[in-house]
Amino acid sequence: MIAAGIDPGTGSYDVVAIEGRKVVFRESVPTNVMRRSPEELISVIESSEAEIIAGLSGYGLPIKKFSELDDVDMLLMTLNFDEEKSIGLRNLVKIVREKDLNLYTVPAVIHLPTVPAWRKMNRIDLGTADKLCSAVLAVAKLSEREEITKLNFILAEIGEGFNAFIAVKNGRIVDGIGGTASFPGYSSIGALDAELAYLIGEFPKSMIFDGGVRSFAKEWRLNDVETMNVLAEFVMKGLKAMEVSVNPDFYVLSGRFASEMARRIRGEGKEVQILRGFGTGKQSAQGAAIIADAIGGGEFKEIVEYMRILEAKGTVLDYITKDIMEHVKKGMQRRY
Repeated sequence: MIAAGIDPGTGSYDVVAIEGRKVVFRESVPTNVMRRSPEELISVIESSEAEIIAGLSGYGLPIKKFSELDDVDMLLMTLNFDEEKSIGLRNLVKIVREKDLNLYTVPAVIHLPTVPAWRKMNRIDLGTADKLCSAVLAVAKLSEREEITKLNFILAEIGEGFNAFIAVKNGRIVDGIGGTASFPGYSSIGALDAELAYLIGEFPKSMIFDGGVRSFAKEWRLNDVETMNVLAEFVMKGLKAMEVSVNPDFYVLSGRFASEMARRIRGEGKEVQILRGFGTGKQSAQGAAIIADAIGGGEFKEIVEYMRILEAKGTVLDYITKDIMEHVKKGMQRRY
């Protein structure tokens, strides 16, 4: 069976198809092209000849066929009130229905039953769907040489935008800090100081992509080495924060700056590994393909079932306390 995964990146949408443990197809569509013409992405997916596809799920949604998505699902996946982007997703879903593609959503860390409820308190982003997919790939690869129940590690996804950290204990995801609730990333601000958020007041969603290490480095005239050292400190803080939830045997790094960070983090007392997949292609897209394979009853079903990915349920808003939810509702009413 050929299974494909989609990674909706900042610069491109990547499609990777696997057959067993081998990458058999990979292709990218620039993000700006996909937003203008969703049919371009559909054409690439069809070219992969995949029988089942997963991914493209934003903040995540329990496993669901794309042709069955409704307006509430699409809002929960994007958490974006931008009408233009909403139309883009609707158009994509419309094409998926017309083509009858076997495309499924992927959950985020917050949807998993393996993560205790208190770790989800007043949180939305514990690791979006693409970050969960990277963790699934890490478990699948590492279980080739170690019993899955003995896998204890922390995955750091260090991309151009956000940093995310996922704790894996005995082969299952038990905690996470997502990019918008995390330490500053290369280009993104990460978690906002609540006092700063109050002073800013209402702000556009686009603001969360700014104010990161890159902005600071430019204003303070840091050179490239100093900039990477600053980023590495925030990565270490994320890794150490996750050690509250798991005693890791090693760290796994993925994303654009994985190699740069690995050189700086070594010597901190833990083995550091770079996440490698089954071949060339975005790690998160390969992880999504693994989940697609499992949904279709393929060879990865046992691993994905053990991780309880297929048991994901609920929404990203389920763990917000009632007193805070009142403010959320007011904010949503103003925008929606």
